[in-house]
Amino acid sequence: MARNALLVAAAAGLVLLIGGVFGMSSLSTMSWGVPIFVIGLFLLIIGVTAFVARLAGGQGPSTGVLGRMKDFMGTGNQELIGTGVPCRALITAMRDTGTMVNDQVVVAFDLQVQPTGGRPYPVNHRQILPRLLMGAVLPGRVVQIWADPADPQRLAIDWSALPAQNL
Repeated sequence: MARNALLVAAAAGLVLLIGGVFGMSSLSTMSWGVPIFVIGLFLLIIGVTAFVARLAGGQGPSTGVLGRMKDFMGTGNQELIGTGVPCRALITAMRDTGTMVNDQVVVAFDLQVQPTGGRPYPVNHRQILPRLLMGAVLPGRVVQIWADPADPQRLAIDWSALPAQNL
């Protein structure tokens, strides 16, 4: 169902809800006021709930309000670890984003992804850097990543494999 249809349903529910309140205000119109109020309340709740769920969820793992917030915080692609395409990536640059999640720093990485059997390509990526690895993760190091087969720009760094010197 399109977002516009959900908004129309919520607006119609609000109109019916107000009409129901008006109808319940006198004894002569009480017979139609109560059912209109109940129908309006039902439409309003269903329309708003479905709209918010659609807005928050989006169509994929990195879409919608919640998906974009997870990407911004560097926590959005963790489902790729173990399920994506394993690759190695050279860290060419890294910057502090000024964002912290659970008292851990979110870092912006410039990576040169080196897929097996393919040409290297650059990716800008944000992800939480574990505190224990702060001194080991530097430009020039190679990290294990898992890339999305449908979108190679979407990836997750696997911190369980320690960063290595670029040889």
